[in-house]
Amino acid sequence: MNLNFSENFKQLRKEKGYTQEKIAEVLGVTGQTISRWELGMCYPDIELLPSIANYFGVTVDILLSNDNNSKEKDRELFYEKLDTLECSNSTERIDFVKEYCRKYPENDEYAFQLIRSIDYYACGNEERCARFMPILLKTAEKLMDTQYRHAVIQEMAMLCAEEELDTWLNMVPYAGGFSRRDCLISRVAARGDFQNSYVQKGLNMIETLASQLDKRCPDQLGSKKKAIYQREVLQVIESFGCNGEVPDGWKMFYAYKQLVLAACLFGQKRHDEAWAEFDSAIEKCKYIFSLDAEWLPIGGMLFSNLKVSKDWNYAVDEEGRKHKLFRMIRLSFYHISTICDLLTNERWAWFNSVRDTEKFQAAVEWAREMEKTQEIEL
Repeated sequence: MNLNFSENFKQLRKEKGYTQEKIAEVLGVTGQTISRWELGMCYPDIELLPSIANYFGVTVDILLSNDNNSKEKDRELFYEKLDTLECSNSTERIDFVKEYCRKYPENDEYAFQLIRSIDYYACGNEERCARFMPILLKTAEKLMDTQYRHAVIQEMAMLCAEEELDTWLNMVPYAGGFSRRDCLISRVAARGDFQNSYVQKGLNMIETLASQLDKRCPDQLGSKKKAIYQREVLQVIESFGCNGEVPDGWKMFYAYKQLVLAACLFGQKRHDEAWAEFDSAIEKCKYIFSLDAEWLPIGGMLFSNLKVSKDWNYAVDEEGRKHKLFRMIRLSFYHISTICDLLTNERWAWFNSVRDTEKFQAAVEWAREMEKTQEIEL
């Protein structure tokens, strides 16, 4: 038997993301047996080889092959040829990659290159996308549990029909650098929709900046450093408006940050400054609750002239088109509960020196009444 079986078996198992225990259960052997195969201490019965090859989706020849140099040479030839092929007006590149996918069915790299080749040829052309969608879906499914997952989702979000877009966007995790907005920006750019690309980039700026502004300065650093951080956040938000006037869309979040700053200042016994921030914050909250407008401005051309809904779930562009917002935290008009928690949570001990004052109690009572009103409305 070819002595390279152990290396090939181990590599194929890791590429597929299978555990030794899972394979052992399928093949009817023990986990210890699988471990011994991978260490080259023993080999499976010859009758078992077709089952193993079938499980990995390869041929027995590939399972036993020790000609890694030949595979690497073939890979080099693949990329040399790939760079010479027409990609936008011909299916020649697609057909070439499909041959390699048939030759190396276990190779995820070639499978991903097939999706990319279809992208080059079909993106922005609904007829071409529909024609190749069955191949795309089958290949994408194969790559969902591999290192190519995020890249595949982004490609599919570019190529899929409009009614399938949410399916792919919902596969994007909220954490990490890869985002739903990245997918949407790529989609409109691929279609040459420059006006919508401008809007999508504005939406991306809102989401990214809002997420950064909401990052908390750790309480462990103390009230002084936390106060400095809050002031810097407030200055950034002020810059979105004219003459220091905070745009209505940001006022609720601005008020929340002012209250945090007020807590820090109370903690330093700087009561006059603290009450000034406190009063200003409550005034802004009450102002926002008095507004009847459905859409609130957030900063003109800086954010592509978009306006946001009071719940910060949607934005509307100058054409009147609605766009869903992602990753919004504590910006919402409906997050009065956040204000209530800030004012009543014992963790905010910096408020302790003023909790029993008439002004503080009145603010808490108002916030709780607004919270009850929202619960009824929602």
